[in-house]
Amino acid sequence: MDRGVMRALGAGLLFVLTLGLSFHVGPNVAWSDHGRLRDEIRQFHNFLADHPKVSTELRLNPNLVNSKKYLKKHEDLAKFLKRHPEVKREIVNHPNRVFGRYYRQDHAGWHRR
Repeated sequence: MDRGVMRALGAGLLFVLTLGLSFHVGPNVAWSDHGRLRDEIRQFHNFLADHPKVSTELRLNPNLVNSKKYLKKHEDLAKFLKRHPEVKREIVNHPNRVFGRYYRQDHAGWHRR
């Protein structure tokens, strides 16, 4: 065979293998991370149920999770966020997900088990 054809076949085979591996490995990792984050958000909702004042304040101003002054007044929250940094990141980046229905949609009875 011609060298150009061999290179093209080799590149095509490499592409197909890479694509196949990304479908095999990628989604499992992403879903695993999403499942873990969903569980941590569930724990956060349980925390908020026990701390209604914090819940109200964070819903009104999610950026309070970055306030050293606020966290100093609410040490339980500071400890929780330190143990669950992904929850803090999700609150800052996607507060509507955390405080809305996004994490509750397919788990109607998941909080307060």
